[in-house]
Amino acid sequence: MRSEGKKSKGKRFNEIGVLGALVLLCAVISIANPAFYSASNLINLARQTSYVVIIAIFMTMVIIVGGMDLSVGSVIGVSGIAVAMFLKMGLPIPVAVVASMVVASLVGLFNGTLIVLVRMPAFIVTLGTMYIARGICNGLTKGVPVYPLPEQFSVIGNGTVFGVPGSVFFVIIVAFVLDFILKNTTFGRSVYAIGGNEETARLSGINVTRIKIMIYLLSSLAAAAAGVIMTSRIESGQTSLGQGWEMTVIASAIIGGTSMLGGSGTVLGTVLGAALMSVISNGMIIMNVSVYWQNIAIGAIIVLSVAIDLISKRRAGLDVK
Repeated sequence: MRSEGKKSKGKRFNEIGVLGALVLLCAVISIANPAFYSASNLINLARQTSYVVIIAIFMTMVIIVGGMDLSVGSVIGVSGIAVAMFLKMGLPIPVAVVASMVVASLVGLFNGTLIVLVRMPAFIVTLGTMYIARGICNGLTKGVPVYPLPEQFSVIGNGTVFGVPGSVFFVIIVAFVLDFILKNTTFGRSVYAIGGNEETARLSGINVTRIKIMIYLLSSLAAAAAGVIMTSRIESGQTSLGQGWEMTVIASAIIGGTSMLGGSGTVLGTVLGAALMSVISNGMIIMNVSVYWQNIAIGAIIVLSVAIDLISKRRAGLDVK
């Protein structure tokens, strides 16, 4: 009980820390450039953050069970190209969307099968599928954007509710549901148990194989959903869509307090981490900071976040190498 209490306090402390950093960063950027708080910039920031969050919260589950998924960026591209090509074939929008997500989910199923059943390292498997999926995008299109797309399709990515992008409301609902599942269901408790000690979880009767494969499948489905929304937003299928996003979503989870060692992480922490990442990127853009410095800043934050996690675990008496 005491251990659980300490973990709970640690999670809250981390979330408060990230929230404090986020508020401070927003204040500093707004002083440097008041345009940060303009309606158009805040709307764009909310939309961009929603794309990251929908993938990052499911990446959190992957990392909690001790895994890694480097293929999500390429899955974004695959789903975008797939939905665009299906629409060009004349399929109805709902059918094209579902079909593209099914195609993209095959990547997650493939990842989970090799990692869990064949016992290949997650890093190697998902690195391979990252290149395979991106290669499929380029091979199918020869690098040429797929357009024009039906005008009605653009509503998915460009629609608003009371002036707020629809993707923001969609992500809020998904985040609340996933947070509830992780905190209050047998599945959620099993996820944390697997990350804490997989062998112990298996001996206690948890179907580790089924749950881990399901998590990789959900990770790809989340990336596919983001890919469809983003393709609708730009109204064309782009082979470069999602390139580099795997590191963005992983960084969001890590900054939000998800341990790279597995066993701990929260949806709220990841949402705050994604928001912090988006604000850093957005703030540097409106202050005309070079993209190269943006990468340095984000990389430094990732290293610092992992270092803090390792130090805290060593102080707690855990065996960390």
